[in-house]
Amino acid sequence: MWGLQISAGRGPVEVRRFVARLAAALTAELGGRGVRVTRETRQGPAETPGSVTLWLAGPDRPVVADLLGTHCEVRRSAARGRQGRKRWFAGVSLHWMPAPVAALDLREVTFQVSRARGPGGQHVNKRETAVRAVHGPTGLSVRAEGERSQAANRARALARLTAMVVAAEEACAAGAAHQRRAAHDRVERGRPVRIW
Repeated sequence: MWGLQISAGRGPVEVRRFVARLAAALTAELGGRGVRVTRETRQGPAETPGSVTLWLAGPDRPVVADLLGTHCEVRRSAARGRQGRKRWFAGVSLHWMPAPVAALDLREVTFQVSRARGPGGQHVNKRETAVRAVHGPTGLSVRAEGERSQAANRARALARLTAMVVAAEEACAAGAAHQRRAAHDRVERGRPVRIW
């Protein structure tokens, strides 16, 4: 799932108000482009959030390149008087957030059977009980051969493969969360892509 993050960076309350207004404006603009916003996540109070993430529908990268970067709002703050600053900058960035995996789709897993290794006396290598499971989208694979039946090894391999895929997805999600947090510090004052 793609998330369009609007961040105030480390800016004052005026920038946070701009983030709330910008989120509403971008939601309306995305709707006009045919991009559906499925939900909205706000960090902080509703009127003055530090950041707003608009979660966009669809697995494909949405066409929002012209919206990414620094946005500038020119508005005087009543609290700062006539001599105060009147330009407020917010950053807009696009991030991928993978959906959590609860169970594997068996259509994406291929199974290969082979003979088990190890001691067994006169009965060794007589039956193909070892199972190797390969997850197609990630390329992760696991081999199970500790059980006496192919069905038990298949269940064990599938359980271990599910745990590996979940761990890989969690690592990817942690990396994506780190990138979203780091985007707060990359708000550039100046060179805006759009002035409001």
